[in-house]
Amino acid sequence: MLADLRLTDFRNYREAEIAPSSGLNIILGDNGSGKTSLLEAIYFIGSGGRSFRGGRLSRLVRDGAEAATLFARVDHGEHQHRLGIRRAPSGIESLKLNGATPGALSDVAVLLPVLALHPQSVDLVFGPSALRRRFLDWGMFHVEHSFLATWKEANAALKQRNALLRSGRVSPRELRYWDQKLAASSGSIEQLRSGYLARLKARWQSVLAMLAPELKGGLVLQTGLRDGESYLDALARTRDEDLRRGFTHTGFHRSELKMTVGGTLARDRVSRGQAKILAYGLVLAQLPLIEEAGKICTLLVDDLGSELDHEHRMTLLRFLAAGSHQTLITAVDRNQLAPAVDEKTGAAARLFHVEHGRVQRISDDP
Repeated sequence: MLADLRLTDFRNYREAEIAPSSGLNIILGDNGSGKTSLLEAIYFIGSGGRSFRGGRLSRLVRDGAEAATLFARVDHGEHQHRLGIRRAPSGIESLKLNGATPGALSDVAVLLPVLALHPQSVDLVFGPSALRRRFLDWGMFHVEHSFLATWKEANAALKQRNALLRSGRVSPRELRYWDQKLAASSGSIEQLRSGYLARLKARWQSVLAMLAPELKGGLVLQTGLRDGESYLDALARTRDEDLRRGFTHTGFHRSELKMTVGGTLARDRVSRGQAKILAYGLVLAQLPLIEEAGKICTLLVDDLGSELDHEHRMTLLRFLAAGSHQTLITAVDRNQLAPAVDEKTGAAARLFHVEHGRVQRISDDP
């Protein structure tokens, strides 16, 4: 959970600081004032250098500045950790955890589980399969203890096999070795994914029943395997094509999370507004699973009213206000969030105001 964040030369901010509460936080300000950039900074440091917005990451650095720097204190269990990241237009220059360079990016990401609801969330419905696969694996990284080691093993096998395929000097014996390694790790990952997806699907359908009961959603994990086929069999079947094209067509990296509504592929059936509800529901379904794993998620909610009608917006706000996770919501006017927030939280929401790249706390809550 985020205790506080200080940033310098990030987007339109010369300097800014925010210390959110452990519960609900509301960030007010006019359009273009920097509300979204503030959420993006939290996501950026929590993910170890990724953004939920489109465009070039070089634009994260304020015009005329050499680099953007972010420092955060993060509460994780009974301990508090210090995170720091410096990004120049050319890329990340340094990443620090408690004053030292972490051994792996996962050492940072595990400390601050961060999810974002934003207008581009509809890409979970309309976007490429890689986005849904990454979303699923993100949840497993925070929930399934054995996932990271298995994922690293699978990626190493995939990298070695692809390098061999491109080498032009393929030894059948060596190729069989990497087939076996990749098949075994892919099977382990798919077993973990299937178990996690069953839990995620149940939570997702429960959220949809509250937000939009008219949407009967389904989730199916497609591996690309034929009936009764193992990964080792599939690698043998596609071997000639793999050799011809120089990369591996079968494995954990090719699985697809299919989202349906009423038995039809969702992206071919739903409107953009319905897609937003499906995507938001999928993100929110991760929260209780992370909580069951003993972690607290920081949820970032940007531009909630876009493409959602009043009824759906109020229902979603009531759900967010009643949650036990840390939540930061942006709004142009606090009236956009009332009465859904007020009736649940009263004065408990911590309020901030953003104007011209400056953040000011405007509530007196503890």
